[in-house]
Amino acid sequence: IVRAFRWQLLMQPFDNIPFNQVFGATMVGYFGNGVLAFRLGELLKAYSVTKNNKKVNLMQAFGTVIIERILDIIAVVAIFALLIPWFPFEDNYIKYGAFGFTGITVLIIFFLYLIIKYSWIHNIQEYKIFRSENGRKILSSINSLFEGLTILNRTNSSLLIICSSTVLWLIYFVETVVLINACGLKLGIVDAGIILFLGSIAIGIPALPGSAGTYDAGIKYSLIIVFNLASEMALNYAIVSHAVAYFPLLIIGFFYFLIGNVSLNEIKQIETAE
Repeated sequence: IVRAFRWQLLMQPFDNIPFNQVFGATMVGYFGNGVLAFRLGELLKAYSVTKNNKKVNLMQAFGTVIIERILDIIAVVAIFALLIPWFPFEDNYIKYGAFGFTGITVLIIFFLYLIIKYSWIHNIQEYKIFRSENGRKILSSINSLFEGLTILNRTNSSLLIICSSTVLWLIYFVETVVLINACGLKLGIVDAGIILFLGSIAIGIPALPGSAGTYDAGIKYSLIIVFNLASEMALNYAIVSHAVAYFPLLIIGFFYFLIGNVSLNEIKQIETAE
């Protein structure tokens, strides 16, 4: 609900889309991520909300989805910054992963800043490749995507967007604490923050549907190496936490997928386009 509300705020400069439509598309996106590889549910999410909307096209909506994910990445980096005094830098894999993730985030934000500041998108339209019919179509898609990426410059809801992002990640943190206690792990609040950070990196890797394998392996490895937990306890937490984050959203998303106007053939078309 919070994620859908934030996305609705990001979409407002294009159109005031009803919350129920935005929420439905959000859940369809979760369903897509659960059954499609490489997180193609994000594209399905954008497609779902724009299918019957004439004011917002697919690439504009997809641009706002990318901004959503960038906001999430910034939140994860903020969590890492808060946890640096307690972070387990003894393990090289975890250390390089944390700094690599942070470095890539900084580069992405800096690159987007350069695109916006120097209007690179407008400059490339002078190239010969974009003067043909197909080139103009590609350029039109790029421009639409760019409009979505720069939406934060045109919204009047920046404070609400920041607040909703904060609430969203507080919910994730509380969920992590509850799961730690439910699995009987003797870990503290700071430890929960470290697990949330490492789990966010693992689940964000665009691999198999539902981050199958990558999340479980990453969390199990982290719990064993960082917190010296027994292998079976680490695996138990990895499976339970993954199931909690996967099945409820998959089931609700499948429901919205059924009542929506998105077909399996359209999913295949989206995969082909990607």
